[in-house]
Amino acid sequence: MIPKNKLYLTSEDFPQYQDEIGRQLDAEDKINGITRTPFKLSETEDDMRTKNITFVVTERCNLNCTYCYETHKTGRRMTKEIAKEAVDCILDAERMKGYYDAEFSNSVIIEFIGGEPLLEIDLIDYICEYFKAQVIRKNHPWRSHYMFNLTTNGVLYRSKKVQDYLKKNKGHVSVGITIDGNKRLHDACRLFPDGSGSYDIVEDAVKDWIKYDNASQTKITLSPENVMYTNEALANVFNIGVKGAFTNCVFEEGWELEHARILYDQMIDLADWMIDEHQYDKHYCSLFDETIGHEVTETRNWCGGNGSMLAVAPDGKLFSCIRFMKYSLNNQPEKPIGDIWNGADSQDPFLKCMRCITMQSQCRHEDNKKCLTCPIGSGCALCTGYNYDRFGAPDHKATFICDMHRARVLANVYYWNKLYQHLGLEKSFDLNLDDETALRIVTADELKTLKGMVKHYDE
Repeated sequence: MIPKNKLYLTSEDFPQYQDEIGRQLDAEDKINGITRTPFKLSETEDDMRTKNITFVVTERCNLNCTYCYETHKTGRRMTKEIAKEAVDCILDAERMKGYYDAEFSNSVIIEFIGGEPLLEIDLIDYICEYFKAQVIRKNHPWRSHYMFNLTTNGVLYRSKKVQDYLKKNKGHVSVGITIDGNKRLHDACRLFPDGSGSYDIVEDAVKDWIKYDNASQTKITLSPENVMYTNEALANVFNIGVKGAFTNCVFEEGWELEHARILYDQMIDLADWMIDEHQYDKHYCSLFDETIGHEVTETRNWCGGNGSMLAVAPDGKLFSCIRFMKYSLNNQPEKPIGDIWNGADSQDPFLKCMRCITMQSQCRHEDNKKCLTCPIGSGCALCTGYNYDRFGAPDHKATFICDMHRARVLANVYYWNKLYQHLGLEKSFDLNLDDETALRIVTADELKTLKGMVKHYDE
């Protein structure tokens, strides 16, 4: 795998379907002289060219992960009748009018999630076959540009039914298998109901999946229970053949300052390994990102839970995101925006509120006004659904990961400046965090080292 910039791997080397197809569709329109009017989500945001529609085919799961945000899973599963009506609904312009415009968003990702979606592989296969038949019959804009996505824990990946499904939909199906690094980290959190770990089964699935994906990637979730294993975990997934590891901290409460110090130390060790062992052009970890660590200059709320996505629950209710479904909520009532029989209600007051959320509007509360002037706010993630569950308002940004983000940014100062120097590049990653805040995480000597790594080539 050769990096696009010929030097080191970045997120650009792992393009998501929606990004690739969006560029392709824009290019096709330009060649054909077609001008499309962007579909407006709100006064501040346009919709994307690709719609992301999630089918929650079951709330059952064969694992009992410690950090799972789906805290109220039941035995509910989607029936074939509900699934058929759901496909009819999302393809019906009248029922969906006002929520999205398939003429503008003329590509789609149909994602299957649970619980564990592969427990319902027969239903998934039925949905996909019915969808393909209907988009052709209706000459729907999605007939040519669609992708099925499976987000799975990997336990059932090797089953014959799953493998048959993958072969049948080759080229139109992507698989995301979650493996939390190495055996110790993974088995600390991703457990079977009897308390045993699932790592060995999942590693076997990942190794098989890598054979078919040269740009293989996985998602690693960091929590207070496993952050101390970050370095060895990432090294392990890279050693088994994964090229890209998209890694993030959970948004929920529970992080302490000591966890931030641990993350920083872990990332420094990882940075040394990736640079000293020349791994930077072979592997990518999203914890290291050149675009983070400065003030936020845009207003768009990039969380898809703002009403740009759509989720179908097992009972046929429609949601803007699964994080607004009952099984994901601990403190608030669920917030449907319609159902498959009547379609989405684009005039729903709650939906209108979400679509108007900006990076500034969600930081007007006493506990998060500091975000408005944060010197390293770029790259700090959020979850609109969690914000609603925690505060009762989707436009109230949680700040429980502040110190984790600061630690990440400080480690990026180290990584990028060391890498730039290693490659002989006249580039610099600035240190924009004030000394008092930085010293809560790193020692005075460490801060001095970081400052010394920052070069100013434009002076």
